[in-house]
Amino acid sequence: MRSATFARPSHADTFAVEVAASWVTPGALVGALLGGHLADRVGRRGALWVAAATFAVGTILQATAPVIGVMFGARLILGLGIGVASVAGPMYAAEAAPERIRGSLLAVYQFSTTFAIFIGYLADELFEAGNSWRYLLVAAALLGLALALVTTVIPDSAVWYFGRGDRRRAEASLRATVPQRKVPQRLHAIEESLAAGKAGWWEVLSPQWRRPLALGVGLALFQQLTGINGIIYYADEIFSFAGFHTPQAQLAATTWAIGGVDSLFTLVAVAFLDRLGRRPLLLVGLLGMAVSLVVVSVSFAKMDPAARTAGAAGHHPTDAGIFLLIGVVMFVAFYAMSIGPTAWTVINEIFPGRIRGRCVAIASAAHWGTEYLVTQFFLSMLDALGRSGVFALFAGTCVLGFLFVWRYLPETKGKTLEQIQQMWQTDARARHPHRADDQPSGTA
Repeated sequence: MRSATFARPSHADTFAVEVAASWVTPGALVGALLGGHLADRVGRRGALWVAAATFAVGTILQATAPVIGVMFGARLILGLGIGVASVAGPMYAAEAAPERIRGSLLAVYQFSTTFAIFIGYLADELFEAGNSWRYLLVAAALLGLALALVTTVIPDSAVWYFGRGDRRRAEASLRATVPQRKVPQRLHAIEESLAAGKAGWWEVLSPQWRRPLALGVGLALFQQLTGINGIIYYADEIFSFAGFHTPQAQLAATTWAIGGVDSLFTLVAVAFLDRLGRRPLLLVGLLGMAVSLVVVSVSFAKMDPAARTAGAAGHHPTDAGIFLLIGVVMFVAFYAMSIGPTAWTVINEIFPGRIRGRCVAIASAAHWGTEYLVTQFFLSMLDALGRSGVFALFAGTCVLGFLFVWRYLPETKGKTLEQIQQMWQTDARARHPHRADDQPSGTA
C-alpha cells in the first residue's frame, strides 16, 4: 500500500512540493493508529465511513487551496483518511471473507489501490498543462463518495457484531458469506475467540501474542524497506538513463513500466494466494526482488559519468541503461505479486478478533512511518552510498526479508481466523507452558 500521488502546481517551488507531498504519510500514520480504535469502537464499516468523509474533505480542500499553506493542511487531512482506510478496509475484508478465498479478496483490495495509482498516472499524463491538476484532485472526492455508498449496503463483520453482543446481526452477516450449514460452527468459534471480552493494551503486548505482533510489524517494515518507494522516487532518472529523454517520455514509461506492471502482477496474487499459499509467494517474490535490485545496482555501477551525461542529453541508451530498465520492471513485478498484497493479507488474518484492531493499527503505523523515513532520507542515502550502493542495500534488505519469512511465517492458507488464533495459542503453550496455564479461559 502506498500513499496517493501528488500533482505539482506549476507555481510551487521544489521544497513546497516536497513538504505537501510528504505530509500525506505522517497523516496516514496518525490515521492508522486512530483507525484501529475506530474499527473497534464504531465498527469496520463505520470506520470506513469516517475514512470516506475525511478523504473527500481532504481532496476538495487541496483542489481548491488558494495558497500552499492550505494545501499542507489538506494533504494532512487526506493522509488521515488514507490511514484509517488502510486499517479498516483490509480488516473488514479479512473478517467477512470465507477462508477459502480470503487471500484473493484481500489481494483484490491491494489491486484496487495499484489500479487507482495506474489510473492516476494515466490522468497525469493526459492532463499535464495549466491548472488541470485541480480538476484531477477534486475528481478524487468521488472515490470517497463511492466508498461511503458501497459500505452503506453491506453489513459489518460478524466478529464486530458479536463483540457488541448482537448475535442476530452476527448470524445474518455470516449467512451472506458462509454456507448455512457452517454458520453455527463459525458462530461458536467466534464466541470462543471473544469469550474474555474486550482486550486492553496489556494483552496486545503480552507474550502469547508477541510473535504474531512481531510478524505483522516485520512484514510492514520489509514491505517498505525493500525499496519500492526508492524505485518510484527515482523513476524519472532511471528511465532517462534507459533512453526516455523527455519528461513526457519518462512519464509514459512510469505509467506503464511501474503503474501498469504493478496492477498486472497484483492479479497474480489474486489468482494464486489461496492456491499456492502466502509463504511460497512471499519467498519467491522476495528472492526475485533481491535479484532485480542487484541488476539495478550493477547497472548503475557500470554507468560511467560520460554515459550518464549522454543518456540525459538524448543519445541512445547504453547496455547498462537497458539492463537498468529490465531490473526495475522485474522488481515491480515481483513486488506486486508478493509482499505488496501478501503482507496486508497476513497482517489482517494473524491476530485474534479481540485485539485485531489495535494490532493491525500498530503494523499499519509501522508501514506508514517507514515509508515516510525512506522517502525523507532517500536523497541523503544517495549522497552517502551512491546510486549503486543504495540499491545494493535494498537488495540486502530483500534477503533479510526472505530469511524473516522463512523462519517466522507459518502458512495460513485455508484456515479460519479462529483456527489461526488457536495456532498461536498452541504455540504459546508449547513455548511457555507454565505461563500459558496461568491465563484465564478464553485468553490462553
